[in-house]
Amino acid sequence: AWTDERTGACNRRALETVLLESMAHALAERRTISVMYLDIDDFKRDNDDFGHHAGDEVLRETAELLRTCVRAGDHVFRIGGDEFVVVFCDASGPRKGGGGAPESVEAIVARFQRAISELRLPQLGREGPGTITAAAGVAVFPWEGHDADTLIDRADHRALESKRNVKNQITFGPGASAGGGLPS
Repeated sequence: AWTDERTGACNRRALETVLLESMAHALAERRTISVMYLDIDDFKRDNDDFGHHAGDEVLRETAELLRTCVRAGDHVFRIGGDEFVVVFCDASGPRKGGGGAPESVEAIVARFQRAISELRLPQLGREGPGTITAAAGVAVFPWEGHDADTLIDRADHRALESKRNVKNQITFGPGASAGGGLPS
């Protein structure tokens, strides 16, 4: 009941529970968490042009790509249509060193953005593999909201801003740098 059957990502019901738990842990540990709201650019057009099977494959590929880009303690959710939310709540903090793991939410998001633009999808092209892009927005707890709905709403508004300005853009709010703790 917590998994989206189409993509294998967690679903909206899981998001509500995980985000509330993550916020409570972050507050107790005096650290931040980030929430990214992501929307696949031109998904409806691709779905209409190439069929629902191709659209389903795009959703699966996007979910898998997100899962490979995030840290072990972060969570990926498909909340409907072509909309995904990532809760960056890995309590181990930024990683450095030879493991190749990203140091911050910004680095993870940049890595995802590069990876999605390089993804070749044979089901989206009549003359060769097609590509996709995504627009996203990021909000940070507790700086930009003390409840789940406010954080998701802020991240969603930033994703819409990204989509309106230029597709394939990620919009961060003020203070979006990850890894910082709460002031003493």
